[in-house]
Amino acid sequence: MDNTKESLINGEHVTPELSCIIVLSEMDTEPYRKEIIASKIQCRRLAKRFGLIELKSFEASLKLALLSTKSSVLVEANFRAELVQQCVVTLETVSAVVQGNYHCKYAEAQLLGDLKLVEFGVNTSDPPELILNGQFDAGIVLTEELGLEIDPFPRKQKADFESVKNISFPDTTNKYSNNPFSILEKMK
Repeated sequence: MDNTKESLINGEHVTPELSCIIVLSEMDTEPYRKEIIASKIQCRRLAKRFGLIELKSFEASLKLALLSTKSSVLVEANFRAELVQQCVVTLETVSAVVQGNYHCKYAEAQLLGDLKLVEFGVNTSDPPELILNGQFDAGIVLTEELGLEIDPFPRKQKADFESVKNISFPDTTNKYSNNPFSILEKMK
């Protein structure tokens, strides 16, 4: 059963591909772990979002700690995904295992109200994620972090453009071999 819930993102109600609602009132002062294993439906949604052929599995381990203010939460996460992409050179399938980790802070909306324009630099830390109505969706940042770890230009091992060029233009002694219109010339 898919328990994905609608979330408020940038003022819009959207259904995230992977949802993990954390309710502050259910948290103890002691840090605890939350294990996430994406369902088949969630894997299909994530694969579609990131343009993958398939997302075979996606698992994460979150360590959550309620900070002393009890209106802020620190999340440390490790994740692993098995996926299949299309090689940008040969168009063959490429299997990969993606692993990553991150940490982020969540804070109540009223704590964020005093923030002004934030200028980012190399040493600037990210502002906290938003806690609304005493809860937040840890799956949204987890999904974003997965997207950052996926290779945008996957290549099959030993694939290069010369090997593809040689398939398209096998006769390199021909005067048209370096001309992109040589295939059209051959069609006359």
